[in-house]
Amino acid sequence: MAKRMTPEARRLEILAVARQTIAEQGIRALSIRELARRCGMSAPGLMHYFPDMQTLLAAVLDERDRTDSAAVFDQAGGKGLLALLDAGVDYYGSRAQESSNFDALEAEAQDPFHPAHAYFADRFDRMVEAIRPRVVDESGDPDDLFRVVRLILEGSRAQALRGMSIEERLADWHAVRRVLLAHLDN
Repeated sequence: MAKRMTPEARRLEILAVARQTIAEQGIRALSIRELARRCGMSAPGLMHYFPDMQTLLAAVLDERDRTDSAAVFDQAGGKGLLALLDAGVDYYGSRAQESSNFDALEAEAQDPFHPAHAYFADRFDRMVEAIRPRVVDESGDPDDLFRVVRLILEGSRAQALRGMSIEERLADWHAVRRVLLAHLDN
């Protein structure tokens, strides 16, 4: 029998268990029925909070982006785009398995029929709007800079999905960092 919780506490528990499942086992291990079992509730009870997989995934991804962004922003300390990217590399590098599983989810979501497709379709634009105030004073056109960052991040994720080691990804990041630093110093 499910333990008594406030609706908000139950919702947060569902999101935490869903995130943990994806982080440890990947998206294929997640289903409404299995998530309900892990939360000690029925599938119809869970569907009271999240009526379908699309709604559930959007909420999990939104919560993950919110908490991860706060941690990365805090680690960067308001020092600009390069510090923010460094903090992101450190943060996600320390969560390699989780990052890999969420990157795989994002790759699968390229299919327009995937339940997380809509979430990922405009995710980068949402991230840019959150970051934009930190880089408006940095040299160059911020829109061009964001385009370059998007290409770098997408390429890095693709390499990770092909099995590139964390050490290789870090070496790539340091090369990219040197180029970005040269651009930002001009």
